[in-house]
Amino acid sequence: MKSYVVAVLVCVVLAGRQVAGDDLPACQPKDFHYEYTECDSEGGRWRVSVPKPDTCIGGAPNPPVRGKDCSFTCSAGQFLDLSADQTCQPCPAGTYSLGGGVRFDDWEKIPDVFSVTSEGLESSFLWRGRSGHGSGNCSKSMWKPRGAYVYSLPAACTTSLTYATKLVKGGHVTFEYQYRDPETIFHFIVQNDQCQAAEDENSSRWPEVTEEGKWGSMTVALKTGTNILQWRVIGALSDMVGSQNPILIRKIEITGVAFTSECTKCRNGTYSSGGTAFCAPCEANKYSGRGATQCEACKSDEYAEPGSRICSKRPPCTKYDYYEYQTPCDQNKQTRRTYKWIEPRTCNDKVAGSVSLPASTDLKSCPPCNSGMHPVNASHCEFCPDGHYSDGASACHACPVSTSPEYGLDYQWWTVMPPNASSHCIPMGLGQCSENAGWQPAGDYIQTSFGPSDRNTFLALGLYVEGFRGEPTTSGGKLSVLGQVKFTFEVNCSISCELVFLSDAKGRNNVVQSWMGSVKRQEFVYDIHTNGPVTLSWAFQPLSYDMEEEEGEDPGSKLTTIGLDSVAKIYSIKVTNTLGGGATNCLACPKGISEKGCVPCPDGQYIEQKSTQCVECPPDTVLPSSNSWGKDSCKICGEGLKAIDKRACKSDCQFTDKAGRLYDFTALDGVHYVQGGRLFTSSGTMYYHGFNLTLCNAKNTELPVCINNVTADTQMLNMPTKVFGMVCRSTLIPQSDKAKPLVSTQPASLATHLTKIVNNVSLADMYTAGGFNAEGSELDVHFYYKSDTPTMACPEGRTTVISLRCDPDEKANNSIYLPPKCSDGTCDGCTFHFLWRTQHACPRCQREDYDVIRGECVGGEQLIHYYPPKFCLPLDGEGLKPMKQKCQLLPFVVMVSIPVALGVGLILILMLIYCWSRNKKLEYKYCKLVESAGGRDGELPGVESCGMEEGEEDESVHFSDSKGPKLLQKIRLKISGVKNKDDDNPFVAVRMHEKLPLT
Repeated sequence: MKSYVVAVLVCVVLAGRQVAGDDLPACQPKDFHYEYTECDSEGGRWRVSVPKPDTCIGGAPNPPVRGKDCSFTCSAGQFLDLSADQTCQPCPAGTYSLGGGVRFDDWEKIPDVFSVTSEGLESSFLWRGRSGHGSGNCSKSMWKPRGAYVYSLPAACTTSLTYATKLVKGGHVTFEYQYRDPETIFHFIVQNDQCQAAEDENSSRWPEVTEEGKWGSMTVALKTGTNILQWRVIGALSDMVGSQNPILIRKIEITGVAFTSECTKCRNGTYSSGGTAFCAPCEANKYSGRGATQCEACKSDEYAEPGSRICSKRPPCTKYDYYEYQTPCDQNKQTRRTYKWIEPRTCNDKVAGSVSLPASTDLKSCPPCNSGMHPVNASHCEFCPDGHYSDGASACHACPVSTSPEYGLDYQWWTVMPPNASSHCIPMGLGQCSENAGWQPAGDYIQTSFGPSDRNTFLALGLYVEGFRGEPTTSGGKLSVLGQVKFTFEVNCSISCELVFLSDAKGRNNVVQSWMGSVKRQEFVYDIHTNGPVTLSWAFQPLSYDMEEEEGEDPGSKLTTIGLDSVAKIYSIKVTNTLGGGATNCLACPKGISEKGCVPCPDGQYIEQKSTQCVECPPDTVLPSSNSWGKDSCKICGEGLKAIDKRACKSDCQFTDKAGRLYDFTALDGVHYVQGGRLFTSSGTMYYHGFNLTLCNAKNTELPVCINNVTADTQMLNMPTKVFGMVCRSTLIPQSDKAKPLVSTQPASLATHLTKIVNNVSLADMYTAGGFNAEGSELDVHFYYKSDTPTMACPEGRTTVISLRCDPDEKANNSIYLPPKCSDGTCDGCTFHFLWRTQHACPRCQREDYDVIRGECVGGEQLIHYYPPKFCLPLDGEGLKPMKQKCQLLPFVVMVSIPVALGVGLILILMLIYCWSRNKKLEYKYCKLVESAGGRDGELPGVESCGMEEGEEDESVHFSDSKGPKLLQKIRLKISGVKNKDDDNPFVAVRMHEKLPLT
């Protein structure tokens, strides 16, 4: 059915052509040209004659002829002549050919055979809660042409440059590129016509990181058939770390394609003499058009830069066409500033409006040599010999006995380039730098200098240091500082520009700090923690990549007007404690002198300034073996760390908090792996970050390692194949073939050393920002780590916090979680946070923490049970098992209280009875007394009865002066059994001498 539809369409097209071609003449033999048919099943093809489209109709074409084998190609510099005997012929002058290949090196625009796509990153984790990220505007990251190269500026997007080709035999693709930022993923993929990766190791390659300004090259084998080549840039972390380093590609060359029946014309500004595989660029002040066989010279009043297509009128000379420099000191030790035209010269100083070359300044005395150096002749300074020192203004002096020079580099005068410094101009494209382009000494400072034609270039100043004295150690939770780099600088920019300071102290060129735009004069300090050789670099570039260009404007042409005003100046550079260089003074050596200088004091000792002797550091401080002066050199260990042999601060995986509770993390030590959230591009490409970490490394085993397995070059200096650290991270990309190993790239050390261990601190803000539950976070134990390696986004380095939370039910040791809202482990790119839930984060219980429950007393014994609380782990040993102890049915207090209570109760009852009986008697006596009153005026009225019932004896009542027995006497009599004479008489006789009224 499909073939039928195609046939119908062909018929319709032919019919249309027949109608349109009714007015065309009949084809003549000259109207035909030869083409090859598609390859048949036998690998062959036919040469057929085909009329030129829309020129004629009909005619008598030549009969088909069997053509060359499908795998046949010509050599480089040749083409296949189909019009004759199908033989390879050399390319005519003004053209070139790769034979069976194709080359792309002209990027005035992106060729039509390429396609450019860009898509935003999609992840349910990474970009959650981050405004401005995700599948937003990716236009700035699109591949864009810039004359000599094509580039892509990293962003939170995936940008692809794609080219499809059909190979008649196995070939190769070779491309030249610049890839300077390892935080950006650069991926090259080869797919078939089904957009599936080829089943071999060449289908997916990861270009190596290149050094600043240098071009890398990669060659990948291609198979016969359709090959889809894709250069992909993934800037997943670019926005987070502030990356502004673009990926550049300047040349792509493919071999193994079908023959070429005609050679390619040379592009503008190049030429060839014929039979070549490339076209050579024209020299300066020469030009050529497309397909030129030679370059033409410009007129005397015109100029042309190398590779120009036209000559331009020489403009009037301006201040940008010359440069100043400091002349070397003469025999009289005098110097001056003089001026020279920039070569090759492009301006005309004879026309109106041109400036003249300024006159040289007056002679003045030369400045002294830099510290540690001495004059060799009138114009040259050298470092003092070993064992000598100098202030630069005088000759070298030998150090006194038992002293050693304090070596360093101290550059404050810039009459000439120092012996271990160099300047380079690095073009970004195929152009060349002018003669003077670079860092030029100017007496009081060294400054950048560009020529009018120095477009798309940057200037690099390099300083080589052969090493530093001492051994790298950890002190006070930080890496010990072996040396320092101090420099004073200033930047003045008229357009967008950048000064970058780099160091390879970490094994590859790392950007230590960068400054965008103008910067006032200031000092920058950089600490050195290694003792190996270090190359320090300062790179200045006056044009940023994101500057928009007007249509048809030559990229970088703005430099000819205002860009050359941009200049960077360095006034001084000082490097301390170096192995070589010069010395300004000598230091005392308490332990003597060796070939390397002073014999250092033992670990834990410093040099006392007055006695110049090695003195012990205070307790609980560390100081690695060195020649450090003063007690301040001794460093206190971070909280929770211990001083090991007075040399380093470490943890033994045990921690005691301020309340005296002991935490034992020994079972957690070792290397652990944590996987970040899976990230996807819109096309479905998956990658994620993997973290390797160790808690305390108490056994001093090898630290966790993150690898880069995208290259077999283990000696590559600019991108390490392995990175060690207490916490490290790498980007992992699964391959389509699950049998193949994961691709691991971009290894980075997030923590090189442990700085402190704390608890009872609130990290609620960090917990909340990352999506962790902050409730109870003050009970967690926090391990703080530090990596002092600076990045563009983290100039102070990175910090990692591992928080351990007590969970008695979590018996596994690998329950480590990343922040739910920031699945890459960081919410700002500089501080990484992990939450580790484990029973080993619970402290050891103390005896007073246990809940005590006493059992029932049985047979004079009882069991005592101890139950630990949930927030701690039970103690080991027999002491807290259930215990038996003697007991009584009633507690001792109760047993003592019972008789006492009974006695008190008995006494109270007796007193109550006594009071009651006594009250009855008094009542009766009172009644009798009232009755005997007789009812006189003013007396109480009588009563009808005194309470005596019938039959009671009526005894007279008389009053007596004697008093009755006291209460105690009566009780005693009762107890003794002796009767009182009044016991049977309830009334006591009272003798009344006279009667008195009651009122």
